Amino acid sequence: MTEAIRQGDIPGVQLRCRQSLPVDVDAGWALLASATSQERWLCPRAIADPSPGGAVEWTGNDEFADDAVERGETLVVDPPARWVLALRQPEWTVATRLEFELTPLKDGCELSVLHNGFEHLPLSASLTVWEAYRRHWRGALDRLRELAAK
Repeated sequence: MTEAIRQGDIPGVQLRCRQSLPVDVDAGWALLASATSQERWLCPRAIADPSPGGAVEWTGNDEFADDAVERGETLVVDPPARWVLALRQPEWTVATRLEFELTPLKDGCELSVLHNGFEHLPLSASLTVWEAYRRHWRGALDRLRELAAK
């Protein structure tokens, strides 16, 4: 069954995902920004430095090869609310932009993920990579919600 395009998605350009979490913003930030936590919901191997200019390396994204590596650099960080990264895979000539934003809710918080810049990849790859990340973020955010509920 084909998944419907969500509000905020522009195929081949940007993805917008939101996930409510049953924890407050501070606990949500700890789950989001910790490499140890990322290895439980985002990818099998993570290095994460959510400080200005800090490096990120995620290996084993579930929608790419087991040894696929994503490397990033923190562009903007405002704990516990916002983390913006330039993110790329080694074969890409340009980076995509990945923004995480946590907002408080009455019974927890909401994580918003905005991943854009796919249109700057080669035309032959932009839609394929966009679709792979669409599946990846859906699965990763489901795992994050489950982790937060424990």
